[in-house]
Amino acid sequence: MMRNLGLAAALAVALPLAATAQNTSAIGAPAPDVANNAVFGGWVVDCEAITVREISCRLIQQLTLAESGELVARLIVLPVDDGAAVMLAQVPMGVFLPGGAVFRVEGAEDDTQTEMIWQRCLGELCEAAIRLEVGDMAALRDADALLFGYRVDVEGEPVVVRVDTSQFGAALDAIRRDEAATPSE
Repeated sequence: MMRNLGLAAALAVALPLAATAQNTSAIGAPAPDVANNAVFGGWVVDCEAITVREISCRLIQQLTLAESGELVARLIVLPVDDGAAVMLAQVPMGVFLPGGAVFRVEGAEDDTQTEMIWQRCLGELCEAAIRLEVGDMAALRDADALLFGYRVDVEGEPVVVRVDTSQFGAALDAIRRDEAATPSE
């Protein structure tokens, strides 16, 4: 009896990991149309099995220093049911929180910055978030890039990075198609 429980526990841990690692869905769920780790410009598709019949996918773009590989910013976009999305920005610990985290669409005529809300600092990262409404998503689909910035200290110049959005729409459509095709329980 103990041996069977041990095997069941090992399978419970191994099966979800194998499903993610092999780019297949969980047992019983259809395989996604878009491959895990598929690249759309600067965005990488990251999918994981949530339940036996549900897969969750997100887009990730990570910007690092060429010399050291040190993280400058990581943006994560998670689609939500109503056509909007949540965008998270992760930056290295030590950011000057009162300086805020902001972004704007590159080349936008009004040059309006949108402020993200700091959520937490944990481990090596601080994270800001914002809900992107349908209009925001359309602006990102039409743009080649967005500019994301934050301050490291009160006196310093802001860190501003260019985030490729040239294939953002295609990437978002690919993961939304997958989520629509995955039956829910």
